[in-house]
Amino acid sequence: MSASPPHLKPMSAGDILDQAIRIYRENFIPLVTIVAIISVPLVLIQLAAIALTFPSFPGFGTPSESFAPADLGSIAILVSAAAGILALVAAIFQNGALSYFVSERFLNRPVTVRQAYGKAFSRWLSLLLAAILLGLAVGGVFALLFGILLVPVIAATVAGGGSDSSVGFIVGILLLCQCGLLIPALIAAVYLYTRWTFWVPAIVIENYNSTGGLGRSWKLVKGTFWRVLGFNIILYLIVTFFSLGPTYLVGVLTFLLPSPLIGFAVNAIASSLILIIMTPLQYAVLTVLYYDLRIRKEGFDLVIQMQAQETASALPSLTSGSNS
Repeated sequence: MSASPPHLKPMSAGDILDQAIRIYRENFIPLVTIVAIISVPLVLIQLAAIALTFPSFPGFGTPSESFAPADLGSIAILVSAAAGILALVAAIFQNGALSYFVSERFLNRPVTVRQAYGKAFSRWLSLLLAAILLGLAVGGVFALLFGILLVPVIAATVAGGGSDSSVGFIVGILLLCQCGLLIPALIAAVYLYTRWTFWVPAIVIENYNSTGGLGRSWKLVKGTFWRVLGFNIILYLIVTFFSLGPTYLVGVLTFLLPSPLIGFAVNAIASSLILIIMTPLQYAVLTVLYYDLRIRKEGFDLVIQMQAQETASALPSLTSGSNS
């Protein structure tokens, strides 16, 4: 029987951070393992791509000794695209596993890394579809706002043929206005991201489907938008603060290395280590915040207490039945 979760009650910002840090500290090895399972192979792929492109590693030689410059550009584009897509897809399952693991530990239930990934992979279709929908929504905002002026810019450029100064002036004004739309586009993106902060826990923990997970997060954040946004900003600042030092140090060291490509490899490894250490803390905070919203809005703490009482009352009857 799992222990009943401790101190299930509405939490202040400090309480949420304390709970998240406690879970992070007590489960540091399995949490970083969840991220390392994804991050380490991705770094190895990056390093392998460097070694294949420049087979004379560590000196790397000159481009003519391995591939033609055009081939190098094509390989770089293909590797970057493949690694980017793989990283995005893998991160979805990684975040699902982190959310489930932190959830189980928050509720004082035993859980393993394998079980966490098993739960995330069991929800693979909903997670992928929700990620696609979220990307389309945020991308659609930028496409809509920028498309309003992009079409006139193209039309004016084609009509003027690049020779009419008045057309160039109009194009410049339109481009300036387009840059001005960047601010409302960013505001809209931040708003959507904040309202959908908890789509991963909703899908993995509560078994919602893709649209249901997005809707569930939207409902949970309703009325607490600024609080959730504040936590997202705090997490961003924490990650940035603890990343600046190592990133700056690695940047300085790269100037002392014999090849810029070796510096790229060192930078990739350092970035991966920072990601492995910081990502679990981020999702620990978000998962505890997710439960705090459920406690405040839905009385989740009372539901857990009732379940614990029902379980406790059922035990004597089971014991007496086995003795008779």
